[in-house]
Amino acid sequence: MIVLLSFLFMCYTSYSPFLTVHAKEIVATNEWQKLEEGDSIPKGLHVRMDIETGEKWVKLLDEDEPDTSTKATQEETKSSASTSHGLMVQDEKNEKNNVQKLHDSTVKITQLANAELSSDASQKITSQLLAQSQREQNMKESIAALNDFTADESINESDLDMMYRTLSSLPEEELVNMDMQLPARLTEDSSDKEKMMFEVQVRAIWSARQQLLKKMEEEYLADVTDIIQERIESIKNYLGDPMTHIRQVMKAEVKDKDGSSSLSTIVEVLEDLEFQLTDLDNARDFHDMGGWPLLVALLTDSIHGLEFEIEQAVSVQAKSLDIDQMNKTDGSMTIELSDDVLDHLREYQRVMWKIQGIACWCMGTAVKNVFEFHSWAVEDFSSLMAQNASGDIVNVITILLNKLHSESTVGPSILDISMDDVDLQVRRKYEVYALGSLLRGNREAIDYFGSVNGPSILFDMFDYLTKDQDITRLDKATLKLLEKVVILSDDLLMDVKLHPSEDTKRDHALIEAFVTRDWCDAPFKMYRQGSISIQRRMLEILIHHAPFCNYQVEMSKFESILNDDSDDEDVNNLRKTFQEMVKSAADEL
Repeated sequence: MIVLLSFLFMCYTSYSPFLTVHAKEIVATNEWQKLEEGDSIPKGLHVRMDIETGEKWVKLLDEDEPDTSTKATQEETKSSASTSHGLMVQDEKNEKNNVQKLHDSTVKITQLANAELSSDASQKITSQLLAQSQREQNMKESIAALNDFTADESINESDLDMMYRTLSSLPEEELVNMDMQLPARLTEDSSDKEKMMFEVQVRAIWSARQQLLKKMEEEYLADVTDIIQERIESIKNYLGDPMTHIRQVMKAEVKDKDGSSSLSTIVEVLEDLEFQLTDLDNARDFHDMGGWPLLVALLTDSIHGLEFEIEQAVSVQAKSLDIDQMNKTDGSMTIELSDDVLDHLREYQRVMWKIQGIACWCMGTAVKNVFEFHSWAVEDFSSLMAQNASGDIVNVITILLNKLHSESTVGPSILDISMDDVDLQVRRKYEVYALGSLLRGNREAIDYFGSVNGPSILFDMFDYLTKDQDITRLDKATLKLLEKVVILSDDLLMDVKLHPSEDTKRDHALIEAFVTRDWCDAPFKMYRQGSISIQRRMLEILIHHAPFCNYQVEMSKFESILNDDSDDEDVNNLRKTFQEMVKSAADEL
């Protein structure tokens, strides 16, 4: 991936041409840390920056963040430059005041669902996306020519040595284009006057270089708002004709085996959007420009046209039936679809799940750990829904819960797809990720989640996937999903316990909802799975539950855990802590 390397960010934090490097590397933790001036960042951290304040925070990647390792080829085409640490390089001037607000012109979901997109319009949109992708690539190649930082060869080198080393690594024509010539390296015999002239020349070239880099970056970042708008338009186009777009994805997945990305399908557009939304200002602009309800629309099943696709297949098959034979049976003949048609419909279903999963990923990325965006979780979209005769509140939380509830009662698909299908489990994993991002640290959203029976619905999904199952034989995707469900329930329990509201009655009801007998037993089921990391996490949850779950009443039930000696020291220490808590509670009986 072509990147603007770390010295570029350094030059943005100082307007003086006489740079002095006094950086210290921070020690990363799981908590957000504010960067101070001069701090350097080790690789592999999650970094966020707010352009309005200029403040930056870093932390280790969370375990529940989706794995982006498969996006290596996609990130070749990302439209925002980054440093080698993954930090978005931002212009410190906030341009949002120049962005036209699109609240009034936002197209309603019901309108989009019934809209039609001609083939000419579809081709035009695709061409625009391809052209935009090419423009982005050309710009990145231009910026790549300005890539000055090759490696950190010496920690103790002076800033002047660093400047000379990086400038000398440039292609000769780069300095020629600037009408600059780098002086020859000093020798031990160089006079004081020669040393002074050397420093003046190097610093002058360096300063000119930084100004050129800044100009290039400002021109590049000026297009970011346009990029967000184009992603929004692409989602609108999908909602206008989802069946055509899903077929494009199906063809692309067969044709493009090299993993290349051209933003020509809705899947590629959403994957790129998720990358854009890692930036706070991009996420804010996306919401202000009307993109949030469009993502919410993607979570609903009816918007994707699967039912119509099935009706079409049945209609075609019905035309081939013997009319005389149908008349003899009062028109009650059974229509059986061919294996090829069923395979097509099942693949259509899986692509739909993939789109919904990435939409959830986008949501989780946009709102995670950002207090300013907490209200997005409970935004009411009732007026945008085609079928809401009851007038109930409709927001992203209720839509996600309705999906989890329906799939744990009637099954995930009318096409007889397995309940533990890998594509379905991946979508559910992203749904839980989105729920966690929307709820964690957000008391208003947690309170609403409790008021609509969220804890019970969440457990129903856990129970649906584990009932009559040997948990040690479940596939990796399902186990990961179950782990995330149990961890989310515990995080919400601790959120309420550690940050009580003024309404103690409501807090008590929420806690009770997360420490039912079913929830109290869930960590034990997961503990038996055998993975050290899961055992460690489940023991932590058991310790959190111990004051509420009366484990001491059923001591014999947990003897296998209490007497289980592990090779992992952390597991043994946690098990000992849990054992002492249960024993202490039993002694009080």
